Amino acid sequence: MKILVTILAICFLQQLSVAQSDYVIDINDRKIYGNISLSTPAVNSSLITFKNQAGLTRQYRPDEIKEWSTGNLIYLTKFYAINNRKGYSVFMLRLTPTKGKCHLYEHYNTSGDIGYTQTFLEKDKVLTEVDFGRFRKQLAVYFEDHKELAADIANKKYKKKDILTIIEIYNQWREFLWE
Repeated sequence: MKILVTILAICFLQQLSVAQSDYVIDINDRKIYGNISLSTPAVNSSLITFKNQAGLTRQYRPDEIKEWSTGNLIYLTKFYAINNRKGYSVFMLRLTPTKGKCHLYEHYNTSGDIGYTQTFLEKDKVLTEVDFGRFRKQLAVYFEDHKELAADIANKKYKKKDILTIIEIYNQWREFLWE
């Protein structure tokens, strides 16, 4: 009987820890734990359904929360600029660790029935869309404050698949500068 109770307690604690791993951070910086119901990537970039620990279900749009997370995925609210005058808030998936001055984000966008992914770099709180057709030229200019890294990018040391490595090298360099 004790073994059965122990097994049930372990299963219950595991379920509780899974439910508490999902969270939203509201605009007042309060972290609220619960359960996020995922939808399609296009919907997840503009709306999520969240059930808090009290069982209350609510939908959130990007202008209502700063961040949400489920599992290992962390989405942050970012301003998606259409042009110099227009834009709107969206959820973007952060692909880099929290630490560092430069981050990589992915945004799932739609145009009619067609969905596509856009990749953005953020440095000093400014988002720049990555143009993979001009990858080396763009990133050599983007990281020009780190002369050695910019030269390595321009000299074809890194490929598109190395973008996370490039960001990691840049963030380590920036961190070293400020020590």
